Amino acid sequence: MKLNKQRLAAFTILELTVVMLLSAIVIGITYTAYSIMSQSYLNFTNKNEAMGMLIRVDELLRKDFERSEAIALDHHLITFQDSIAIIKYQIEPDFIVRTGLSTDTFKLKTAGVWTDFESNPVTIDEPSTDTAQQIDELSINLLLKADTITYHYHKVYSSQNLIKANAHAVN
Repeated sequence: MKLNKQRLAAFTILELTVVMLLSAIVIGITYTAYSIMSQSYLNFTNKNEAMGMLIRVDELLRKDFERSEAIALDHHLITFQDSIAIIKYQIEPDFIVRTGLSTDTFKLKTAGVWTDFESNPVTIDEPSTDTAQQIDELSINLLLKADTITYHYHKVYSSQNLIKANAHAVN
């Protein structure tokens, strides 16, 4: 019997093991990089959404302060009244709801709300009166991650609007 001494071109077990080990390392690095990039993108998107909400609430409050003829505080509602519409804001610790022609809910955390009229504080839960109290200033602390951002709004009333609001004013 004659043995065939021809060699076939093939890889050895050791070469295959080294290639599989290197492939596993490359796949592990790729998966880790993908996980890091995915988490960074998610954090970036969430922060941008929160910033967008902050900017939108600021724009709406500024616009409502400018356009309103009267701003009143009634328990937890801040009411903006102009010749066309009435807009109400409900400011809670975990959200802000703006109700007007449409309703917008902003999932923003608040750390404090202060209202004044002619530099005198007007408290939100004023049990002594059943009527809404006029305000001309609003300060609100909004939380974005670990940062506290303070927004301040001020309304300068015309003398005509002040006379309308005060029933005891002399014309």
